[in-house]
Amino acid sequence: MELKRWIQRLLWVFVVFLLVGISSLLHFFSSTYRKIPCEICEFQFDSVPKPNWIVIYPGLVGCGKKCPIALENLRQFQSRFPNTKFSFYFLVTDPKETEEGIQNYLAYYQTSLAIQALRPKSAEEVQFYRRLGAYLPEHPVLKQKDEHGTQFFLIPPNRKVVYALPKLGEDDWIQIQKEMNKE
Repeated sequence: MELKRWIQRLLWVFVVFLLVGISSLLHFFSSTYRKIPCEICEFQFDSVPKPNWIVIYPGLVGCGKKCPIALENLRQFQSRFPNTKFSFYFLVTDPKETEEGIQNYLAYYQTSLAIQALRPKSAEEVQFYRRLGAYLPEHPVLKQKDEHGTQFFLIPPNRKVVYALPKLGEDDWIQIQKEMNKE
C-alpha cells in the first residue's frame, strides 16, 4: 500500500514537471519575433534621439503589393502607441535605386508618417540586414516580381539588439516591452 502511494506521488510530480516543461516550450516557440544582437545599431543610428524606438521596414521602391500594406501598418502602429517615440525608416533594398525614385515613392506615405529612407552605406550593413532577413535583390527579375520579405525590425533605445517581427502586432510589442523592462 505504501509503495502504491509513493508511485502515485512520483507520477504526479512527473506530470507536473511535464506540464511545466510543455508550457515553457509553447511559450518559447509561440513568440513570433527574433531577438538579434546588433553590432552596428549604436553608431548607425547615433543621430536618432536616444529615447526613440527605431522601426525599419525593408522594401522595394515602386512595390505595389506588400510595401503599401506594411507602411499602413507602420502608421497604425504609431497611432496605437502615441506615448512612445518612434523613428521610422524604409530600408531601400535595391542599391541601384535613385534618390529621386526613393523620394517620389515615399512622398505619399510621408503625408501621414514621418518615414525616412535608409540605405546601407557599407558591405557590413548589407550583410547585417541580410542576416536579419531583409531581402536585397541581386537580380532585376526578382525586383520586377516584388519578391521580398515582409519583416519589421524594431531597435530599442539601448541600440543593442534588433527585434525581427513578421508583423507589427500588439502582443509582440507588449512582450518586447516586458523583456526590455526586465533588463
